[in-house]
Amino acid sequence: MKKVFTSFIVLFSVLMIYGQEDVIKNGGFELGEDGVETIAGLADWHMDKDAPGSGWWGDALDRHVTLTSDDSTTMYQVVDVISIDSVLYDLTFWAGDSWNTGKVVVVASTSDADTSIRTTLVTDTLEIGVDDMALSFGFSENSAYVGKNLIVEFTCTVLNVVDGGAWTNFDDIAMIKRLPGVNNPPSANAGPDQTVEGGDLVTLDGSGSSDPDDDPLTYNWISTFPGIVLSDVNAVDPTFTAPDVTELSFYSFALYVNDGEVNSDTVLTNVTVTPAGELIRNGDFSERVPGSDPASTSLKDVMHWNIDELRDSLSGGIWGPMVTLASFDPTLYQVVDVLENVDVTYSLTFSARSSWNSHSVNTIVSVSEADSSLRTEIASAENLMGIDPPGGINTSAYAVFKQTTAIPALAGLAGKKLIIEFDNVAYDDGNDDGWCEIEFVSLVKEVTSGVSSDRLNGLTIYPNPASTVLHLNSDRAVSRVNIYSILGSLKKSVAGNDITRVNVEELTPGLYIISLTTDQGVVNHKVQIK
Repeated sequence: MKKVFTSFIVLFSVLMIYGQEDVIKNGGFELGEDGVETIAGLADWHMDKDAPGSGWWGDALDRHVTLTSDDSTTMYQVVDVISIDSVLYDLTFWAGDSWNTGKVVVVASTSDADTSIRTTLVTDTLEIGVDDMALSFGFSENSAYVGKNLIVEFTCTVLNVVDGGAWTNFDDIAMIKRLPGVNNPPSANAGPDQTVEGGDLVTLDGSGSSDPDDDPLTYNWISTFPGIVLSDVNAVDPTFTAPDVTELSFYSFALYVNDGEVNSDTVLTNVTVTPAGELIRNGDFSERVPGSDPASTSLKDVMHWNIDELRDSLSGGIWGPMVTLASFDPTLYQVVDVLENVDVTYSLTFSARSSWNSHSVNTIVSVSEADSSLRTEIASAENLMGIDPPGGINTSAYAVFKQTTAIPALAGLAGKKLIIEFDNVAYDDGNDDGWCEIEFVSLVKEVTSGVSSDRLNGLTIYPNPASTVLHLNSDRAVSRVNIYSILGSLKKSVAGNDITRVNVEELTPGLYIISLTTDQGVVNHKVQIK
């Protein structure tokens, strides 16, 4: 059961409205002295020890502190001077177990000028994964602490003394100070990111939004993508139908809320849409091999994907909706199709980043006979991560990469297995120590012969691709033809008793959805205009 420890140093005698400000400085540990990794190298944070075993890690964009219980002292910061006014403080932070953590200890204390001499006001011990990492307290007007330094402190306890000391990670520390007389702005929460298939009904979720004054909220959703229309932009949970995309696609939706006086900041939620007809299985790496250890992070335990190396020798792993692939691991691959004697195009899309020193993630299209460990490359692409190790940049943000591979019928590959492979290439510094992260892999197959190979219950659409006219050969009467963009916008509509051809020369080249209304229902099909 989660909890938030709340203590009022002096209870308030009247109900008041509070304005707020963040009083924690360098709460994400972004400010650190170059070449130093001890607490002493961090701006605004302190430790009463000359040589602490604790330290900070990562670059300024992704940095955290690791505290060790062996230091027998706290990491602390002077956050404010206690005022004469009534005031509330809400402290929140992130904490994670690095090794043998028993409890996280958080303390609020005061001091005079010498901050090494502190008086504890409130403290709590919190369990990672069970309790909210938070502490709340307040002072009344003209309290006995007016003029003193207010200090927050962090440390950890040991879970098992036999295993030695504990190491605990801390990050994203924030402390909100609330003062009387000003309305608090609300906080918007657009809900978690989602991954859906094209055609799915998607529900956005703003129910996590809140107002510190408990004022009623109004919701304002914004969609910037043509063809995506939300059911109600002022609902807490609007819906929309995911577009029938032909490649992995990403959509963002913005939300701000209003408490009757002021708007919140605008926040985003992201929806990843995978093609309904994609060939990749377990494209978000969420499925595990049946019977595998749920706690295992081995690449051998991710469903449908393979790697030609012993389990214990792999350095990459499974982490939530993505995998980490080390440069000295062999390629990660999946058998995706069996080739036929037709002209076909495969469109691969995926998202990746350098988590450390990854120069590129190379994608390889290969074929094999029955033994997929014996593969022959037929196409490849180098997908650069954009790092600059000499300039101190070894990591990168996620980016989307695409590769299209056309295989003609005359290639002589019919009957062979088609395989997609990922290979991580480290920056060439002689160490081969690169790691990349890969997530949301999608592969779509499109038969590109002149006549569609899909016979839809007696219906044939040709030519496909088309440039001027689409012909409809059907054993049922077609009474209406609607042509939509891939994002769902109606581009052309034709009605009649028995439609057998549609002029499309005014349409912009690209992929479309053609919807045919017959006496036995509606049939939808993808067509390409060239």
